Amino acid sequence: MVKKKHESENKGSEVGKFRVGEPKVGVLQLKRNRPPVEAKSEPRPVPVSAGAIDRVVDLAFNPSRDKIREVTSVDRVQGRLLPQLDIVDVMWQHIIEIALFRQDAGEYEQEFKRGRPIPPNLINEFTYRTAQWQKSVGGANLKSAVDLALAEVETRIEEEGGLGGADAWKD
Repeated sequence: MVKKKHESENKGSEVGKFRVGEPKVGVLQLKRNRPPVEAKSEPRPVPVSAGAIDRVVDLAFNPSRDKIREVTSVDRVQGRLLPQLDIVDVMWQHIIEIALFRQDAGEYEQEFKRGRPIPPNLINEFTYRTAQWQKSVGGANLKSAVDLALAEVETRIEEEGGLGGADAWKD
């Protein structure tokens, strides 16, 4: 009867393929190898994404309520009062939700897709609205959007060969 050695008896002298005391990694593998240097290719031109012109056109033809707030030219006093009006409106809408919920909870759930009215976070809403309206003070946001659009038009003309330094408006 031949007895097989148990695996734990073998572990003292060998572990896997390597013997104890011998390095598991060859000396050549320990040297640092520099990554291969890739040949430099010409940089690709930066694609014009939905640039400033597209944004201004989108703003002109498909404005959202938030965008209208950001580009409306208001003075400083209006920039401070209009966020407060927005908060009054948010609270008025919340009061209407509560009234509808108290009258008919089933109808409320159908209309708002939730079981109960959720109170608005007025501090976050006020901060957001104040920032929106402050962008509009003196029309600063609208002016910067127009400036960006004009700069992009000039850049496109120069890249396409454009006028070649000549003034198109001269005779």
